[in-house]
Amino acid sequence: MLFDEWLNPLSERLLFSKNYGEDKTTVGFHTDKTQYGRREKVVTTLSLTPSPSGRVGEGHFSVAITDDQDIAVDSSTTILSSFLLTSELRGYIENPSFYLHDTDASTVALDYLMMTHGWRRYTVPDAVKGNPKSPRIPFQTSQEISGNVKIPTSSRPVTDSEVSILTRDGDFGITATDETGAFSFHDFEYPDSTSFYIQALGRRGSGSVELTLDGETFPRPVHAVQSPIVEIPAIRELTKSEPETNDFMVKAEQRARFDEDMWVILLDEVEITARRIERKFDEPRLQFVLNENSDVTIGKEEIERAASGSITVIDLIRKTAPAGVNVTEDGRISIRGLDSLQGGTYPLIIIDGVPGSLDILQVDAVASIDFFKGVGASSFGVRGANGVISITTKTGATGIIQENKGLYSKVYTPLGYQKPVEFYSPTYETLESKHLTIPDFRTTVFWKPDVVVAEKGEAGFEFYTSDFPTTYSVVIEGLTTDGRIIRQVEKIQVK
Repeated sequence: MLFDEWLNPLSERLLFSKNYGEDKTTVGFHTDKTQYGRREKVVTTLSLTPSPSGRVGEGHFSVAITDDQDIAVDSSTTILSSFLLTSELRGYIENPSFYLHDTDASTVALDYLMMTHGWRRYTVPDAVKGNPKSPRIPFQTSQEISGNVKIPTSSRPVTDSEVSILTRDGDFGITATDETGAFSFHDFEYPDSTSFYIQALGRRGSGSVELTLDGETFPRPVHAVQSPIVEIPAIRELTKSEPETNDFMVKAEQRARFDEDMWVILLDEVEITARRIERKFDEPRLQFVLNENSDVTIGKEEIERAASGSITVIDLIRKTAPAGVNVTEDGRISIRGLDSLQGGTYPLIIIDGVPGSLDILQVDAVASIDFFKGVGASSFGVRGANGVISITTKTGATGIIQENKGLYSKVYTPLGYQKPVEFYSPTYETLESKHLTIPDFRTTVFWKPDVVVAEKGEAGFEFYTSDFPTTYSVVIEGLTTDGRIIRQVEKIQVK
């Protein structure tokens, strides 16, 4: 870039520096045998070989093993082209790996590419003049749940309202609203599908407030890259002169031999005339009971029998209470007995997953009751020291508890982080499993995204072959801890 004396750009020329291969590091790939049979165990070892400068260290790699007769290894897009080229250029690039080849044709083409696709996410003149721009979207360091509390009748904010949050695992937190009625829980992380039970109370502990939760917000994408329209070539018939050249057809014939005992029967249309099965009231119970291992559970049928003649929920509990749970005539509940942690005081009452009061419930709203007396109550911490009574209502599946005076409790399930899932790979350790008649049709035989080479410079993994004689392609891609990019393709023979 050419500047004038006031650091204004006059002209520029974007170049691509191919210096990524000057200090090339390779991965040593070794197997315990030179070839394998069907459903046989393969033991592999990865090792980082020294670079020309003698550097050997740690690295993180992904390994994908596929059947060559089913899947062709993608050589047009690799970790090199993704990290060094397509992630830095705007627009679609066909066969990006071609531009990184060490040939004169690819060098010239890469120069043309930089003149047509070159762009940057920053303004060089501003940076040179000392006026850099900060990112508009800050880094996300934790997740947050926020909202506000107000009086339903007047919509005025409730100051110093006690807002509590509870999870199935027993995690508990309390905060208070500010002068605008707003509150927030932050500095925590949670996996996806985690439900949070949030309750707001008034200044004197009443439930005559309205709780509103803020929705999740996500940054909008700045640029949208349109995928090219790829025309699917017409399927041509194989001629007699080239039956052996199509590996896919050979593999299809092998599959057909495995399926020779399978028949396909087309059935006439079937019309379902049975009545719809109504969901039982006690089915939503598990999404609100924080510890499914309750000592005693009172289900739908027992609740219906006990509801006859019961005026209050306390009467209902008195009729259904198991041994160790006592209800006095004046309505005081205590959990006693050998399994009790502490007796003589009122137990913790949970309604649809959140602490509540029995005064707000009607008898006909109760779907099930769970009693926690011993070890189960300990999962609630100090709050469960006197035992726990968990009630699930018939409308509890909606995630909202309604009271005549307002809406003060909700169940919130925001988007959390994804839990790691391991790629399924069958094991044939016994003779019975090796001789199963169910065929092994895997095309991706093994995949592991987190192979870590430690300080000793080695790592390993194991898998079992499938049922077909073929060759496997082992694609190894990753980074060393000092930033060197590695991509290798190895082969495994299966007879």
